[in-house]
Amino acid sequence: MVPLWRTLALWAFLPALAQLHTVAPGETLFSIAKRYGTTVEALARLNGLKDPSRIQAGQILRVRAFEAIPLLEGRLLLGPAFPGRALALAVEGYAGGEAFFQGVRFPLWLSGEKLLGLLAVGALAEPGGYPLRLVLEGEVVEVRVEVQPLAYPKETLVLSPSLKALLQDPALKAERARVVAACPKEGPLRLKRPFLSPVEGARVTSSFGVRRQYGDLFTSYHEGLDLAAPSTTPVRAVAEGVVVLSERLKVRGEAVVLAHGGGLCTGYWHLAQRAVRVGERVKGGQVLGLLGNTGLSTGPHLHLEARLQGIPIDPAPFFQALPWP
Repeated sequence: MVPLWRTLALWAFLPALAQLHTVAPGETLFSIAKRYGTTVEALARLNGLKDPSRIQAGQILRVRAFEAIPLLEGRLLLGPAFPGRALALAVEGYAGGEAFFQGVRFPLWLSGEKLLGLLAVGALAEPGGYPLRLVLEGEVVEVRVEVQPLAYPKETLVLSPSLKALLQDPALKAERARVVAACPKEGPLRLKRPFLSPVEGARVTSSFGVRRQYGDLFTSYHEGLDLAAPSTTPVRAVAEGVVVLSERLKVRGEAVVLAHGGGLCTGYWHLAQRAVRVGERVKGGQVLGLLGNTGLSTGPHLHLEARLQGIPIDPAPFFQALPWP
């Protein structure tokens, strides 16, 4: 067990480091926010914009701030936090460690001269301060993470009698547990580039985090990204990984789960057909199966899911850029 005698409590952040973006012709603050996985409000605050609708081509904006926090042997770079999003951090000056956030342990891995980490912020987390605890070679560091507000849309689903009965099936919890348990929790994250598109020509029909009313049963949130395309369209891996689940499930239909390291897994639900087996290592862009309408589904689509240590996070920001400074 790591000794707790070297503890720092750091509740005030120093000026932030930032990633810069040059506004291209035709871009809006909304499109830029969507690209970098943030919000119009956050970009406006970060850049001191009084009127978010008035930006010009060639203007340089700060798009992703990292708080620089001094440590005994180096410093911590901490990214912005939003409900349902991955929270990136980098630690300089240490060779090993782990992080604890919202009751979950997250591994840190060495990449070059930095420790990198990717944490999950719960999709239902209320805005406000949350403690983050880092254990770094015997040094225990506690910082306050400010989760910023992020509005999600709402929708109501009309259920057929068969779908309603399926949602009331007590086996659903066991299916979720099986999906979560399939994903390894240790090892370095192997992402080398942003996610590739899993379905060519698909359109987004439901985004992550949408608050859903399931008929008259209950309200929950959408744990993935729905991509509609014609049946039997090839479904491809968003990144290299190892197949840790490939089977027919009751709600998720024909399903595949890929492990990418660092506790990050992606799930591909409602397939018409699977083309990979458990234990197989696949490359980004490799065909995993064919798009379908199996399980709890109201039409042909891919439900793409990303989970960190079993916690659902929005996969959309991963298509634009890797999150670390």
